[in-house]
Amino acid sequence: MPARSACCRKLPWVAAWVTALGCGADHQGPYPTITLSIHGQVLTADPAPAAVAGATVALRHFKGLLSNPETLAETTTDQTGNYQLTYSFTSVCEPQDNTTDWIEASADGYETASTSASPEFSDPVIYCTNEPQVINLSLQPFGALQVITNTSGSGLDPDGYALQVGGLFPGAVTEYPMGLNDEEILSQVLPGQYSLELTEVAGNCTVAGDNPRTVTVAARDTTVSTFQVTCAP
Repeated sequence: MPARSACCRKLPWVAAWVTALGCGADHQGPYPTITLSIHGQVLTADPAPAAVAGATVALRHFKGLLSNPETLAETTTDQTGNYQLTYSFTSVCEPQDNTTDWIEASADGYETASTSASPEFSDPVIYCTNEPQVINLSLQPFGALQVITNTSGSGLDPDGYALQVGGLFPGAVTEYPMGLNDEEILSQVLPGQYSLELTEVAGNCTVAGDNPRTVTVAARDTTVSTFQVTCAP
């Protein structure tokens, strides 16, 4: 038997769920079966977008306010980046209503893209209709950041250092332990500028160059930044 899907009329998040519980309460007769038919293309978020073949595209849904999202349907893109999703359910919606579903697309080397949005649940909206719907998605390719420490001299600090990276997460600084002659490779880094600071440097040691410093990461490229540390007794 097809699953039953809630609907909403573009209301705020909580109100939509409450309304959905009673949606269709005045309906007479059996509820119709709706088959969502969603297709589109997944492209790279480059100045000259290219098709992403083999990307996973999923139709997602919350069963309830406190539940984890579940996958209703899933497919992969073809060589031209195109996909087709279908999902059938017993509908309590009108065709002009939006469902509480959204689309996610993911692929190795890219940030996951999602149409999830509030208050409509999806932008663009996924309507409660048998009519075909087109939703295209764009995937942002990652870059990488490689940080190297080179330490020379005498009176070396055996405890090593701490590398602080700002910008990986909004308003947060992420810290990584670093040895005297070490490297830290951060993959899946979005293009943009990041701050690097080598801390916990012993008082008899000097870091060459800017510390902290700003580096720029480009898509599909590895940015290398080296901290040269010299210590004296």
